[in-house]
Amino acid sequence: MVTQRGRKGLPLAAVGVVAALSLSACAGGGAPAAEESQGPVELRMSWWGSDARHEVTNEVLDLFEEKNPGITVVRDFGGFDGYLDKITTQYTGGNSPDVVQLYNEVLREFASRGQTADLNTAIEGGELSLDGWPDDLVETNTIDGQLSALPFGLSTHAFIFDEARSAELGVEVPAEDYSWDDLKEYATAISTASGGALYGVTDLSHSYQVFEVWAKQNKEEFLTAEGIGFTADTLVDYWDYWAEMRAAKAATPPDVTSEYASPYDAVIQGTAASTFLFANQYAGVVSNSGNPLALLRMPGEAKNPGQYLRTAMNLLVSSQSKHPAEAALLVNFLLNDPEANAILGIERGVPANGNVVKAATENVDENNAKAIALIESVREHGAAAPVPAPTGSGTVNTLFTEFAQQVQFGSLSSKDAADQFIAQAKSELG
Repeated sequence: MVTQRGRKGLPLAAVGVVAALSLSACAGGGAPAAEESQGPVELRMSWWGSDARHEVTNEVLDLFEEKNPGITVVRDFGGFDGYLDKITTQYTGGNSPDVVQLYNEVLREFASRGQTADLNTAIEGGELSLDGWPDDLVETNTIDGQLSALPFGLSTHAFIFDEARSAELGVEVPAEDYSWDDLKEYATAISTASGGALYGVTDLSHSYQVFEVWAKQNKEEFLTAEGIGFTADTLVDYWDYWAEMRAAKAATPPDVTSEYASPYDAVIQGTAASTFLFANQYAGVVSNSGNPLALLRMPGEAKNPGQYLRTAMNLLVSSQSKHPAEAALLVNFLLNDPEANAILGIERGVPANGNVVKAATENVDENNAKAIALIESVREHGAAAPVPAPTGSGTVNTLFTEFAQQVQFGSLSSKDAADQFIAQAKSELG
């Protein structure tokens, strides 16, 4: 969806997480003043997300236009499905957006193709400030000596359970420090008690993000700087786990799983009682569900944590932009301006700039408070964040889903799928 201007006065539907993360607590937003533009400038910004994200983002872009006369921001937004293909096609045609929201797993690929502008130039030019930014977050997005992007929110993994439906069926929601076996027991009980009308959990065998936690809990990694960081046995065990869940009708079957763009949609629609999400999505999912949803860390965290604090998404300036200075001003406004972050809230996660965390989190509600408690637990007792994803990881992520689906539909055994996936993934990663 593309619209020239957003709607004003929309309510803030903040969802997300917040943690100090050793961010500095300096005062002020660190936003440099914009110089008056030499004539009208039109920028285009692209992002994906929910209606709540679109609303607050449009509102803050309206504010940017008011504060920067002569700059208009065309908004190109929609759902996540097909987003990467759209952006890639636009780059190929030389018509990429000026400012792009991009997820961390494919950032290195875009940077390696020379598609990201070096934000160090904007820092030197005064359009972008790093006042209040932790050095490690800046270093994470510095690729081949260039600052390719900056984090647009920090988040972590989480699991939700429909408390109302569970209570109706007389099934107790797992307690903290529950195991993967506990999840299987819960999901099976839900399916049995409902006579198969409600699945206990969405099938997550195709989610590399869930497997990433599983691998870390087994003291391995999904991807390292060198490539594959896990053994075939670990992946076989993961896919076998979900196959057992499907066989017991505790997890959604493949035809049902494929109906939903996001796993939590199955919970919102009353198809499943539990699923994985990122903590910054929690409050929005609760508001759309209509039922109270318990929020817990991932299964299996008690023994060896696999969750970590991750960059929810990044903002970059395209190397194809005809107005890189103005585009950097927009990035600076979104990431560093206190008034802007008061509007954005924590919908995309906690701001990385410590100077604007207070502005973004002053009005957290009960649901966001739950997410805050969860993220604090990960900060205090979580796994180390992985290295920036290597070139080719975006394709590897897609391959993971494709091979998992072949296991789901019975086209391949877990072992054959794991062997073939690892072989192809290694080829993609060089």
